[in-house]
Amino acid sequence: MNRVALLLIASAFALGACKKDENKDSAGKASAEKKVEHGKAVGKGTGGGDKTATGSKDGKVGSGKGAVDHGKGEGKGTGGGDKSATGSKDGKVGSGDGKVIERGKYLASLGGCALCHTPMGPTGPDMSKVFGGGMKMTEKMPGGAEMTWIGPNITSHDTGIGKWTDEQIMAAIREGVRPDGSKLLPIMPYALYNGLTDDDARAMVAFLRAVPPVDQKVEKSPAQLPPEAYPPVGKPANKPVGDDPIAKGAYLASLMHCVMCHTPYTDKGPDMSKAFAGGMEMHLPPEMGTGVLYTSNLTSDPETGIGKWTEPQIIDAVRKATRPDGKPIFGPMMFYVPLWSQMTDDDAMALAKFIKSLPP
Repeated sequence: MNRVALLLIASAFALGACKKDENKDSAGKASAEKKVEHGKAVGKGTGGGDKTATGSKDGKVGSGKGAVDHGKGEGKGTGGGDKSATGSKDGKVGSGDGKVIERGKYLASLGGCALCHTPMGPTGPDMSKVFGGGMKMTEKMPGGAEMTWIGPNITSHDTGIGKWTDEQIMAAIREGVRPDGSKLLPIMPYALYNGLTDDDARAMVAFLRAVPPVDQKVEKSPAQLPPEAYPPVGKPANKPVGDDPIAKGAYLASLMHCVMCHTPYTDKGPDMSKAFAGGMEMHLPPEMGTGVLYTSNLTSDPETGIGKWTEPQIIDAVRKATRPDGKPIFGPMMFYVPLWSQMTDDDAMALAKFIKSLPP
């Protein structure tokens, strides 16, 4: 299987997520999965001291100065419904603030995190183990080499990342480093996630803490690449996104890792001098026929790229997988539609403006 085969499961996961969203209580009551939707939540943990779930000045979302035993804290939100604080043993992110969790869920959806971190069953993705890891893929690398990777369990169970601190999870997302110092394989686009702000990284942690824990031990992907194959990243700069729509669009494009597919590859890796220019080869799996798919040029070149497309047409391509002439966009893009169709209007316009700004 290859990256295209992986994307085939996107629609199944997204449809499952959509069905869950349809079950939300419209009156604002907390659902079983999302705990409290809105309102501040206050809980007390056995580590001592009340804590607000909206975060604290020490930089951890929903944590107090004292340690909180997992599952011990209880709180009530103004949205109604008691909920477990689901904080962890050493004062890690709790699931108290519904807005923070919702932000994390939104970011995880745009990033397609569940695609790599949900195991496959006999008939498709095992939706009872979402984010439980176990997805195994073999990628063709530049030069003909192959790399096998296994998506880890990123739920709060001890077989997942339940024992990791917030900072360790954030380091894995943005720096590709495990708590033991070993590097994650670059199929995890941590070099692109490095630009996530601290607040957004914490929101993703809060969401992962709120995901139902999955008891599933997953073997670590074997180290198969030379040191130079791992993209060098520094400490996250935590640079504010600001109000400039193009900068905001660039931020979103990194989260959606658009450049990973829309950049040509050479024997030495991606040719970043032609970033977003397309041309990456994707060998089609049996489910999609035979042959090779070449990714599109997203730059503003009017003939070989999408320079003649308007911003609304780019938005339709992202959220509806349709071309300006109304014809559908086939290939991996179409499987992201159930996720990317949920993009806010402001975010979609910012993304379109960034793509329009790409040099030809």
